[in-house]
This record gives sequence, C-alpha cells and structure tokens, in this order.
Amino acid sequence: MKIDITDLSKLDTFALDFSQNLTAGEVVYLKGDLGAGKTTFAQLLTKHLGYKGRVKSPTYAIYESYELSEFTIIHMDLYRIGDPQELYYLALDEIFDGENIVIVEWPEKGLGVIPDSSKSLQFELQNSKNRHLKLDIT
Repeated sequence: MKIDITDLSKLDTFALDFSQNLTAGEVVYLKGDLGAGKTTFAQLLTKHLGYKGRVKSPTYAIYESYELSEFTIIHMDLYRIGDPQELYYLALDEIFDGENIVIVEWPEKGLGVIPDSSKSLQFELQNSKNRHLKLDIT
C-alpha cells in the first residue's frame, strides 16, 4: 500500500492511525533516504503512543527511550553504525525484550543482529514537497 504524504498534517494523521495498531513487543522498521521523514514520523508516533515530553532524534545517541505506563518506546537510529557487530554493546537483550515498542531507523545497518520487524515502512522522497510511504506489514 502506498500513501502520499504531502505535508506534516498528513504525516501526523498517518502516525496517529498507525499508533492505534501497535502493542508491546513490536519492532517497526523505518527505511528510506535521508530527509524522507523517518525521524519526524518516529517523533509523531511516539507522541501518539502517549509520551508527553520532548522526543529527541537519536542520531548521535543511537537510541532514546520513552517510558509509558504500559510499555517503553525505544527509538533507534542506526545510521552511524558501520558494522552490525557494534550493536552488541547496546544491551540488545534489554531493548528487544518483547515488552518494548522498538522503532528502528536504518535497520539495514543492523541486519543479522536486530530482530526482524513486525511492521515496516518505506519512506520515499519524490521531491522536496512530496513523500510517499509504502507500508509492508509482515
């Protein structure tokens, strides 16, 4: 399924709808080029899942966590990972414990180390104003 996202309000609406179908233990892959909207989507999704504070980009920290009463949201950005083996230093057993919702940007950088996704979104940047989302639920 492809969805045209032409502005922030459409991305926000999609994030709200998407949040309604997530439960603890899910791993969501966000794939796509730089600037395609992955981080913005993850921030909107985290807010729609119930987090009220500031949602930071995890680009330099590798991941940020946001505790809620029912689960913790882990937002990972693997862009700076050069070798998937580097991820073993991140306590993956605790991150992918089946109780968190884990959102992973650049999941291809962690293949073979991180678990498979339960849901995967492909962000495509068509031009500076037009983005497409392709939803693959596995």
